Amino acid sequence: SGDGDNATVTIRGISSINASSEPLFVIDGHLISGGFRGASQMITVNQINSIKVLKNASETAIYGLRGANGVIEITLK
Repeated sequence: SGDGDNATVTIRGISSINASSEPLFVIDGHLISGGFRGASQMITVNQINSIKVLKNASETAIYGLRGANGVIEITLK
């Protein structure tokens, strides 16, 4: 929801154990801090090869508690 630097992404609802509902962003295997804002400041749309949304507990398990709100894996060209 929102746009620009104020945009937020929600995958698994609005409650979590770490008081944040934003998913973990992973770009080419690197965990990105700062959520959507951090990821959007690092790359441009033209650099993206694929985006994969992980939302099941079995899919996000490799990221531990950091993946509790889901994970967005971005692969660059």
